Amino acid sequence: MVPVVEAAGARLWSVFYVVPTGRAQADMLPSAEVVEQTMNELAELAEIVPFAVKTTAAPHYRRVLAQRAKRNGASAEHGVYGRKAMRINDGLGFVFVSHRGEIFPSGFLPLPCGNVRAASVIDVYRDHPVFKQLRNSDVLKGKCGACEYRNLCGGSRARAYAVSGDMLASDELCVYRPPAYVGALATRRLGARSQSSH
Repeated sequence: MVPVVEAAGARLWSVFYVVPTGRAQADMLPSAEVVEQTMNELAELAEIVPFAVKTTAAPHYRRVLAQRAKRNGASAEHGVYGRKAMRINDGLGFVFVSHRGEIFPSGFLPLPCGNVRAASVIDVYRDHPVFKQLRNSDVLKGKCGACEYRNLCGGSRARAYAVSGDMLASDELCVYRPPAYVGALATRRLGARSQSSH
């Protein structure tokens, strides 16, 4: 794909990762390990190609970039170009209006929050409870909630909703296991063992 993108004279290559909604099915999802591998390949390419590389529906690419930057001695908040990374995600810096005027946090997160015929897009974005939750990384659950990169990444809220029915659940396409999450699991296991031995 790189030669195709380069030959087209593109300034940006946005690589889309499947969200099982609409015509996309859950069996189209790659494994988290494959996603991690491709994101590292994209990060390597981003350092040498003449166009910018970003992902769509895969905010954990920012975590991959931050980890790589940290290994190279840069701030974890900066990507390969040295610019401060900004978290844009479903309902955070993003709003989608359908052809019927329905307002959604994104085109992949089918939670209608109003309609432009009856409400201001700006007011819905600022004040609707769904949008407010999506902007609050402290309410994320599972691995995403325990992740030290949640303010940079936050996981795909659309994919979490499509897979689990909960927009605040973990994004299953992220392979990363945050130390706080691993520690909490170990503590729970120890607690369960001590309970069963009494």
